[in-house]
Amino acid sequence: MSEAERLWRRLNAKVIEAGNCMHCGACAGLNPSLVGMADTPRGPLPQLKRPLAASDEPGLALAWAVCPGRGVPFPELFDHLGAPPVSWLLGPYRAIYLGHATDERIRRKAASGGVITALLIHLLETGRVEAALVVRVGLRTPECAEAVLARSRDEILAASQSAYEVLPALHLLPEIAGSQGQLAMVALPEQAAAVRMLQAAGHPGARKIGFIAGPYVGTNMYRGAVRAFLAGHGIPPKASIRSLEWRAGDWPGRLRIELADGRIFQAPKFYYNYLTPFYLARNTLITPDFTNELADVSVGDAWLAELEAAGGGHSVVIARTETGRLALDEMRRTRLLELEEISAERAIAMHAHMIDFKKRGAFLRLERDRRRGRPVPVYGYRPAAVPMSRRMVERILAGFLWIGRRRGLLLFLPPGLLGPLFSLIRRGWKAVSKPVKRRGLSATRFVIEPNPERWNEIRQAGNAHVAES
Repeated sequence: MSEAERLWRRLNAKVIEAGNCMHCGACAGLNPSLVGMADTPRGPLPQLKRPLAASDEPGLALAWAVCPGRGVPFPELFDHLGAPPVSWLLGPYRAIYLGHATDERIRRKAASGGVITALLIHLLETGRVEAALVVRVGLRTPECAEAVLARSRDEILAASQSAYEVLPALHLLPEIAGSQGQLAMVALPEQAAAVRMLQAAGHPGARKIGFIAGPYVGTNMYRGAVRAFLAGHGIPPKASIRSLEWRAGDWPGRLRIELADGRIFQAPKFYYNYLTPFYLARNTLITPDFTNELADVSVGDAWLAELEAAGGGHSVVIARTETGRLALDEMRRTRLLELEEISAERAIAMHAHMIDFKKRGAFLRLERDRRRGRPVPVYGYRPAAVPMSRRMVERILAGFLWIGRRRGLLLFLPPGLLGPLFSLIRRGWKAVSKPVKRRGLSATRFVIEPNPERWNEIRQAGNAHVAES
């Protein structure tokens, strides 16, 4: 067996078939003639496009070394970025704000406060970057999203909506490497981790990504949720869609689907969330990073009662690196952003439910998989202890997720009933589980477990790949 064959078999067994793929697309971007991303019921997965050859070894070795489906060496990456975490619940930060874009067109069109869109436009128009890697809905087909390089203000604005669909971005590494100047990137947490590992490995394309803007990511969905929503309204599977918006209208927005025949189907954000358990992407269950800890700037919805009542769209904004902090400070001085500094405790409180879902829940789910003999990602840290009451909550949640895998249930209840019912159940579940999930969260101690072998592997594989290139 050749080394290339051994590497592919290991990636396939421990990541792809094991259900640990993070769908980032790095393996395809590093091996564009060999690996493609194929749409499957389990999301976009790497697939060989041709037989393996000995010359494929350097690219596959680097793909294996930086694969976030194996886990992420967070302690080493934080040190590499010069940003040790102030809090293992939030990751590194220089400053935390509540804020929004001051341009109302940007703010109203965005998913929340328009901060990421405003940031990208500012970086582009000040010449700091020549393009931004973004996700855009409806570019080739109205209902699907894809990663593209946006090179103008209008192209960035066209990508300012959220896209609740698992899809790759780093399969575009060859295109990124071919750019003349620096790029910005909107990256999901696992994509940001892959980029940072590639940068540490010295990959020339990854090093052209000079700024990472990272949305908070709690859960995401596999493709098919939109068609399930329409099927609940009696729409046949092949009906043509004219346009799709996941966060249309005033914040927090609503799902809006317009068919080719002019009919429009809509649901408020907290109603169409009923689709999430049925199409929940596994990768979002097994990663501890909710707040996009390896980005330069992280942005999430600011879920505070007074802000929700005020409307307009508000974001929690974390400057994680000095690059991120300087960009935000400049935009605040030039009145492009309205920013109010807040404490870490306040930022944690407004997202405590999802932070717990990741920082304790993900490790409980990994522990369960490990006991079953399944390969699991390793992240370089873990909670020192999780109370029994929190473990019981996780068991109940596992039951809900088991029910959610029975998608056929969607056929028996109309969306008009499912949406309000799910919203009611969600509020009830949060009210019941909130005391347990928040109890002791802020005091959670983490055991740090550096992995120098993985870090050396990343550096060595990077050196070999650059030399081969």
